[in-house]
Amino acid sequence: TGDKRETAIEIGYSTNVLTPKMHVTEIAEGPEEGVKILIASEFMKLVKQGRLEEYQKSSLVEKKPSCFTKYCSEPLGRFCRRISRSTRLFYYSKVKPFCRKYIFCCFFETSESVYDENAIQGVKDEERAEEQKIDPVVRRRNVRERAERIIHEYLGLPEAMASGAQSTVSPKSPSEQKEVSLSNIITSGTGQVRNVFKRASTARSSMQSLRKSSSMGMSPSDLRSLALSSMTENDIKMRESALHTLDERDEEEDDEFHDDMTTPLIKSDFLSTESMKITSSFDASARTILEKTFATDQTTRHGKLNKHTKKPVKQSTGMTLTSEPSDVTDDFQDESLRQGDTSKSQMALVIEGAALGHLLGDDVLEEMIFAVASSCDSVIACRVSPKQKALLVRLVRNYVNPTPVTLAIGDGANDVGMIQEAHIGVGISGLEGQQAVNSSDFAIAQFRFLRDLLLIHGRWNFIRMSKVVLYSFYKNAVATALLYVFQPFCAFSGTILIDQMLTAGFNFFLFFPIVLLGIFDRDLDKDYVRRNPEVYSSSRRNEHMTGRLASRWLFAFIFHTLTIFFLNYAPLSAAGMQTSAFDGLMSGANKNRPGDGEGGGYYVFGTLICNSLILTMTYKVIYETKSIIIGYPPACTCKKDVGEGFINRLAYTWVGVTYGSVAPYIIFVFVYQVCY
Repeated sequence: TGDKRETAIEIGYSTNVLTPKMHVTEIAEGPEEGVKILIASEFMKLVKQGRLEEYQKSSLVEKKPSCFTKYCSEPLGRFCRRISRSTRLFYYSKVKPFCRKYIFCCFFETSESVYDENAIQGVKDEERAEEQKIDPVVRRRNVRERAERIIHEYLGLPEAMASGAQSTVSPKSPSEQKEVSLSNIITSGTGQVRNVFKRASTARSSMQSLRKSSSMGMSPSDLRSLALSSMTENDIKMRESALHTLDERDEEEDDEFHDDMTTPLIKSDFLSTESMKITSSFDASARTILEKTFATDQTTRHGKLNKHTKKPVKQSTGMTLTSEPSDVTDDFQDESLRQGDTSKSQMALVIEGAALGHLLGDDVLEEMIFAVASSCDSVIACRVSPKQKALLVRLVRNYVNPTPVTLAIGDGANDVGMIQEAHIGVGISGLEGQQAVNSSDFAIAQFRFLRDLLLIHGRWNFIRMSKVVLYSFYKNAVATALLYVFQPFCAFSGTILIDQMLTAGFNFFLFFPIVLLGIFDRDLDKDYVRRNPEVYSSSRRNEHMTGRLASRWLFAFIFHTLTIFFLNYAPLSAAGMQTSAFDGLMSGANKNRPGDGEGGGYYVFGTLICNSLILTMTYKVIYETKSIIIGYPPACTCKKDVGEGFINRLAYTWVGVTYGSVAPYIIFVFVYQVCY
């Protein structure tokens, strides 16, 4: 946001981005060294608390790669990537400009427009990133060493003390430590009531007391004067109290910081990953074979439902456990650990753009601030420039593994860089103009519409598109595989099983059912999604387009191909509807009846298989549809006051299957038979 820090915090509390019980860390504008010290100390505190396990010493042990990886796979991967970059660079810099300049010259006005500068720069950026790429473990170790070095320089401790060695250099005195002011960090622990809540409670109590004392009630002028006087008096008291508190804090700040930071640095008692392990409360052996094999939901497949809970856990807790999304730990800690563990409380970070400017641009410091921010439940960056907004989005894209799909939303021209940097940009059309809308992928009128755009329409459309893509590959694969299955029965002569006219209209006959599924299908109702927003996690985990789900469609493709062919071939192979050449001359014929045994030929046989294919594909669409639209019959009526109009009364599912697929196919086959 571009607001000042105090305003941004108040907006955060009013929108529930910040909560009263949340531990808030504020980093305001200050000297560069002071900002780095604050970030380093916050980073090391999170490491000690176990929030950043990947930066603990037990996780920073570099594993030696195998000989195959070191001398074979890695060099081969680098070689393939280099060939790919060289090929693309030659195409964008030589081939494409030549075609634009001499073949499609009428579409390009100047010679400068023939070069695709963005594509060329993208290839060069990939090459630069390849050269600067280092091992993740080494990168994280550099971040931790940099944080320890910053704190050691501030405290005057030698770096050797991190490994437990005794120091002969005395720490800096409090007067020397105050040279780098730490007054630009303000922490609010759990249970503290911030000033924004005190103002509201003071005004409320004043109004209640006046209402009790006044029998005639309050006039608008009395209410206005009360608000002004109460605010002025309250502000004076709050300012005096705050100044007194800051004076006392300045006297004790250095000693507290020294005591808090020397302990973990000298004793090196950081929590290890092994100490954070806890016993799982779910029994994986309770899963059924169907859950292990076919479940696409990770919670079901990994055995973390209520029915998978271990009996001792149920007896000790006295209730049935409810599984949580994958982002929340599914294991249950010991009760004593939960009561004494303050490191798992909610945290928030509020940082100003001036302080952020001291950190951005340095790869190590960027990862350090991102590690601190990623451990917080809420992050507010205030007074940031448009470039800093874009850099914050780039931090997420660079330091989250695997690379996530990022979304940025803004309403003004200063948000354009952030919107363009993210994978998906959402612009809000408002009082600040249309620059953000013109640069975005989606445009909405109000910020509150983002919830429906993501949780409802975004989720619905992702599931629909997943089904449409998988179904498109599936139906064409079945139609093609039938030709291969037929070849052993025609001496591999390449004979076409289905008539060419029917093959040409195959996708047309199956067009409407899948299109209507892609438009109207809904697996969950809108109100249910609003009440249970956690269902969005299945889309974020890409559960609707996974290899496990694709293997289901692959199995269905093989099964349906063999079923369609052999269920038609078995009854029709010898006794009728095929030539006698399949099972010997005139097989199954009656000698007393000349011509008996020969049917309509393999064209009729292929047409019957095509009939089965069309019916199977339409059935598959109905089977995959989660919400069958039956409409309000009759859709066409002359009655008045029937409610919805004609368009909204149609039974789109059955209209698409019958009038859009099966009926056109039957009519086409009949007309084609008569005309042919």
